[in-house]
Amino acid sequence: MKAWKIAVISLFLMAVLATPALAVDLTNRISMGYNHQLSYGIVGGEDAISSAFLANQSFSCKYWATREIGIEGILGFMSAEYEDVGGWGMTLGGKFHYNVIMEQQMNVYTGGGLGLLPVTTDDGEDKDTNVGFQVMAFAGAEFFLPGLPNLAFDMELGLQYLDYDEYRQFGTYSGGFGMLGIRYYF
Repeated sequence: MKAWKIAVISLFLMAVLATPALAVDLTNRISMGYNHQLSYGIVGGEDAISSAFLANQSFSCKYWATREIGIEGILGFMSAEYEDVGGWGMTLGGKFHYNVIMEQQMNVYTGGGLGLLPVTTDDGEDKDTNVGFQVMAFAGAEFFLPGLPNLAFDMELGLQYLDYDEYRQFGTYSGGFGMLGIRYYF
């Protein structure tokens, strides 16, 4: 299913399931989860290796210090090989969130983040390691299904700037519609 279809369905579900009432209070709560985020597709060398790094799925840990202010750490990695060429890539990032709208089953937020993108390729003769960085600004929604107050789904859309070796990119966040994630609050 294409990303835009998933986004439309998710937005529809958020609109139907979010009912006005008191907001979910996430103060001093921490969550662990998964994000499709901090993606890049710029490994030098063979096209097959470059394609392997087009998207990097990440583990995420989010903490809300107050009802409005949250921080998130992101860690992802990938290793790939094709014939005699191999490589690995990693994402390490941090994000700041600020809730602007809080409803019973949905929080709408805005924020920004930074990411480091180390990538190593090895063709048997040469080993090349580079570290890039990413800067992002975004708006998003975190929503909860009725009866499941600890399970959250995230959607974000924003802008990113990516700088890796001689490659520069500016555009929409996460190279497509945006970030999609799922997490559990403790």
